[in-house]
Amino acid sequence: MVAITYFTMFIFVVLLLSMSLTAGTQGSYSALAKQWRWLLLVTLWSQVGLLPVMLDMTPDPWKWLAFLGVGAVVFCGGATIFDLKLDWWTHMISAAVAFTALTGWVLVINDKCLLPLIVCMAAGRENWKWRLETGIVISVYMAIIFHLF
Repeated sequence: MVAITYFTMFIFVVLLLSMSLTAGTQGSYSALAKQWRWLLLVTLWSQVGLLPVMLDMTPDPWKWLAFLGVGAVVFCGGATIFDLKLDWWTHMISAAVAFTALTGWVLVINDKCLLPLIVCMAAGRENWKWRLETGIVISVYMAIIFHLF
């Protein structure tokens, strides 16, 4: 289970880095779909590999936060495939649910791991969605890594 978790983190970081180096820092991760539609889908759907360890480390009354957060990331990734107006709403609602659920999950697991999110939020006004997404990803990964060690 730990190997799958580390592999999932590695896949996400490598794919996001390669898309960002070629397309540049965008307004949000979903903006990478203009150039890397299917690769972004694989990147976001790879986060399902985090779910077993997240559910294992979460106290029983809060397991739904992990499931809801990762599930919303999956919906968010799937909505970037199509260019319909309904998919935009699906994407935005899923992104808000994912951010809220994953922030709550990090608070339950280790509230000190929210420091990267706070730093990213305080970094300025430009590309604020990108910074929020990066901050929550780092916070979730830190909570998982700290729990595994």
